[in-house]
Amino acid sequence: MKVKSAPAHLRADGADVGAAGEFEAIVSVFGNVDSWGDVVRHGAFSESIAAWKASPNTLPVLWSHRMDDPTYNIGEVLDIREIGPGSSDLPDWVDPAVRKGGGLWVHGRLDTGDDASPVARQALRLMKARRVTQFSYAYDELDSGWGKVDGKEVWELRKLKLYEVSPTQIGANELTELLAAKAMRLKADETLGQENTDRIRQASDLLSEVLASLAADESDEAEESDESGASSGGKSDHPFRSAVRRAIALRQISD
Repeated sequence: MKVKSAPAHLRADGADVGAAGEFEAIVSVFGNVDSWGDVVRHGAFSESIAAWKASPNTLPVLWSHRMDDPTYNIGEVLDIREIGPGSSDLPDWVDPAVRKGGGLWVHGRLDTGDDASPVARQALRLMKARRVTQFSYAYDELDSGWGKVDGKEVWELRKLKLYEVSPTQIGANELTELLAAKAMRLKADETLGQENTDRIRQASDLLSEVLASLAADESDEAEESDESGASSGGKSDHPFRSAVRRAIALRQISD
């Protein structure tokens, strides 16, 4: 199971979280390349949404993905749907990036009754005060692979299994990841020392070489397969290669 975060794009007209704890948010933007080099494609959630709607179960709203404690199960999703690029169904309060790519729209409700957990009540206060403005969701990749956006290679998320959505204090979105990485870079010499910082960068360079070597091996294998008349099949992402790719992405952010 993985998580992905983004600015929540909550309504900004003062009515984003009502007295009954209801809220609207765009929790994923389609066609937008994030700092990991991932892009969620329109249609990625469609099967999972249909499965949830056909089920007697409720898609939960958790606080920051906390699944280990029932008090962090703070609400429920009342409605959820994908909205395509430029659709008139997009709320008028979304920003241009969302309007361009479309996104995953959620109508949810936080627990507000006397039996609501202290976490739910605090989450409601924070969201009403716009002290929490980011959402995240937990998912599994069911169909994904390499693709291109504006000529750059990206990892496309084509079909996802959705488990929950979470308001979160600090999400792993493009802006917060970048700022955190930049702050770490500024403090690297002070905290780690120049020698250790250089070693980390050297390790990152070595990972780049390993990834290039893996890609070359794949190319050789594909050529041998073609020559023998066997089908090479689709390109897959080996777990080790995926880990290397993400490590390099972190290095690129810090640079």
